[in-house]
Amino acid sequence: MVRKNLVRIIFTALFILLVAVGCSSKESTSVDPGGKASEGTKNNQTEQKQEAVGLDPMTTENITLTYASWSNPVLNQFLADKFMEKYPNITVELVNLEFDGWNDHLTNLASIGDLPDVYWYLGNVDVPIRNGWLGDMTEYFDNDPESDQILSTMKIQGYFDGERKLAAPAQYLPFTVFLDENLFNKLNVPMPSPDWTYSEMVELMQEMTVPEQGIFGYNTFTQLLTMAPIVNQDALGEFGWDGEKYDLTKDWADAITQHAQLVRSGVHSPFFDTDEAEAAFGDRLLWPASSGRVAMQLDAWWTNGLFSQPEFVDKGIKWVPYVVPRGDNAKSQHKPAFTDFGALSSATKHPREAYELLKFFGWGKDGWLAKLEAFETLKHDDGSLVFTFPDGGLPLINDEEIWNGLKKFLPQSKYVSDFLDRAKEPVPLGGAAQPGFQTFLDEVYFGGEYGDVQQAIINGEVNAHDIAQNLTDMINRYREEALQELFW
Repeated sequence: MVRKNLVRIIFTALFILLVAVGCSSKESTSVDPGGKASEGTKNNQTEQKQEAVGLDPMTTENITLTYASWSNPVLNQFLADKFMEKYPNITVELVNLEFDGWNDHLTNLASIGDLPDVYWYLGNVDVPIRNGWLGDMTEYFDNDPESDQILSTMKIQGYFDGERKLAAPAQYLPFTVFLDENLFNKLNVPMPSPDWTYSEMVELMQEMTVPEQGIFGYNTFTQLLTMAPIVNQDALGEFGWDGEKYDLTKDWADAITQHAQLVRSGVHSPFFDTDEAEAAFGDRLLWPASSGRVAMQLDAWWTNGLFSQPEFVDKGIKWVPYVVPRGDNAKSQHKPAFTDFGALSSATKHPREAYELLKFFGWGKDGWLAKLEAFETLKHDDGSLVFTFPDGGLPLINDEEIWNGLKKFLPQSKYVSDFLDRAKEPVPLGGAAQPGFQTFLDEVYFGGEYGDVQQAIINGEVNAHDIAQNLTDMINRYREEALQELFW
C-alpha cells in the first residue's frame, strides 16, 4: 500500500495534465432511436420511474452536502457543478484534504462533528468501521435499479458484516501488464493473444530474457503473487480469498516461489538503487521500464499516460497494455484492481441525497456522462485540453455506451480495445475491502517473525510452501477477530 500511495501521489501530480472521455447507455439507446430532445425526455421518464419504483424521492428542500475524495480536483468540481444542475436545491461543497494522512484528516473532522456527508477512506477499512463513520446505505443500494448495472465483482463489495452495505467502490484502476512491442519485434517474438494465459505470460518472461544483450523478461510494480491467486483460483480477493476464507497454500505460494526464482535467475530486472542496477544500466537510479531493455512491466492502468510521454517514445519504447492474463483453468475473467471505496457519513442528515451524490461521483451513469463531457470540453486558457488522458479509472457499470464513449478518448489501438473488452471483472485488493487484512499485513506479513515475508522468500531464507499454511491460518484468524471486535 505504501508503494501504491507513493505512486498515487506522483500520479495525481501528473494527471493534473490528463484528459478523458465520453459516453451514454444501453438504456437510452434502446428507449429512443430518435432525436436528442425525445431521448432526454425519455431518460427523464426513466429516472422518474426508477425513483418511483425503488427509491424514495429526493428532497425538495434546500440542503448542503459535503464531499471529500482524492480524485482530480478539477474533475471533482465539474462533477459537483453537474450534480447541482441536476438537483438545483442541493449545494455541494468539496472538502479538500491533503492525501498524506487522509484518514487522520477524517478523524479530525469527525472529532468536531464535520465528517463530510460523502467521503472516500484510504486503505484500512477497520479505521472507518471502528470509528463508526460508515453510514448504512443498504436501503438505497439494494433498492436502486441502477445497482443492477454495476460490474458483478464490484456490486458485492462493501457488505463487511455480511448484511449491511456500508461502502461501495467509487473508482477502479486495473492492474495492467505492459509489453514493449518494439522489443518483441526486435527479438522476432510474436505478441501474445489478448486472451493469453498466466502460464504463457511466465513463459514469455523467460523467452524474452537475453542476458548477452542485457534484456530482461520483466519488471514489477504489481506482483505475480497478487495476480496468480485471483486469476488461477477465480478468487474474489488477495491471498486466495473465496468469499469466506483465505488460502495461501496454492497459487500464492507457487507464485512467490516462482518470482523468487525468476529474480535470482536474472529474468526479473535489477531492483532500483542496487549495485546490480548500476552494473546493468550504468545508473542505479534508472527505472528499468525506461531502459528499453525490459520486455514486460507489471504495473497499473494509470501508467498508460506516462508511457505515452516523449521520455519513452523518443527511446523507441512502445509499451502496449494487456490485461492480467486469464488463469490456465479459470472459469472467470477476474483481474486484480486498485479500488477506492466511498461511504456515507453515519452522521449525515440527508442519507438519501448523500447516496445519490456518492453514486454520481462513483458508478452512476449520469456521473460518467458528466466525466466524459469534462474530458472533451475542459480546456486551459491556451485552448489545450485539461485532460490528455481520461482520469477516474474505468467505468464501474456494464453500459456499452459508457465504455465505448471512454474508448474514444484513449489511444486508438487494438491493444486498448482488447484490454477494455476483458477488464469487466475487477477484484479489489485487501485492505480497503476486507476487515482485518491491513492488520495482518502490518503485524504478520511485513512485520512478523519472518520480517518481510516476500523479501525473506526472495532471499531464500524461507520456503513459501513451508509457511503458507501458517499464514493462511493467521489471516483467517485476523479476519474473524476483526469482525468480532468491529461488529459483535
